[in-house]
Amino acid sequence: MQILHLDLSSPPAFPLGCVLTQGTFDGIHPGHVELLRTVQGEGRRLGLPSVLLTLNPHPATVLRPSRRMPLLTTREERTEILEKLGLDYLAYLAFNTNLAILQAEEYVSQILVGKFSAKVVAVGYNHTFGRKREGTGQFLESVSARYGFEVRILNPVLFEGEPVHSSRIRAELIEGRFDSAVKMLNRPYRISGAVVEGRGIGRKIGYPTINVRAHKDKLIPNSGVYAAKVRTENSWMPGMMYIGENRTIFDCEVNIFDFSGDLYGKHVDVDILAKTRESITFSSTDRLVEQIAADETRIRAILSGR
Repeated sequence: MQILHLDLSSPPAFPLGCVLTQGTFDGIHPGHVELLRTVQGEGRRLGLPSVLLTLNPHPATVLRPSRRMPLLTTREERTEILEKLGLDYLAYLAFNTNLAILQAEEYVSQILVGKFSAKVVAVGYNHTFGRKREGTGQFLESVSARYGFEVRILNPVLFEGEPVHSSRIRAELIEGRFDSAVKMLNRPYRISGAVVEGRGIGRKIGYPTINVRAHKDKLIPNSGVYAAKVRTENSWMPGMMYIGENRTIFDCEVNIFDFSGDLYGKHVDVDILAKTRESITFSSTDRLVEQIAADETRIRAILSGR
């Protein structure tokens, strides 16, 4: 997969045409995967490259700078997933106020046609674009003949009878319904970052942990204990993650089972598979150690089948 960085002044990127979908694709949930499969299939049919056009930074951070936008996937995480899915091009288009004020048809003319020479545009059932989100899939269909491209509008992927979308998954994580969130994602929830110095409390009680410093915009699940796997370079190791209630920085603690190495300063990926309990306040250190031992037994059993 090739990565492009474009802005409004960039020359046309695909003068011979492409098959394109667009959006933030935060989380790359099954609805996003269906869109990517559609553009790849159409690309093979027409002999054209498949392209995901995504705005950078996230429009919400430009239009509402005082409001933090928690992300399901960092840029690096999205890139890795997209590469595995076989996309040809990931095109970042710089988002600013000049792009934000483009009306829907101006966006079609200048971006979809002018920059990408799109021959097929695939979008989700609820996709919007352009100033005041006036552009929709139906709008694309209404102007497609004039601009010489075809439109594919995909139906939603459903979970428990309701459409899967990024904001729904975020809400599930924020409100503590972790298991339904990962079911909608259809994969573990990942936290990536550098291993930083912690307070060393776990080591003192026989359960040393690594502290993972996540990206500042990453959505961290609610407090509690989780079954997890940790990747260092190309090796995956089982473990249990603890997310505290009163964290002021984006640190998550992981006890890696049967591991005694030094990971300080190294980058790790933590795939969280299941939440096993809520955070609890303990009356004594002995009671805490008993509970951690029970957590380890339960989580080893969970991970043994995955």
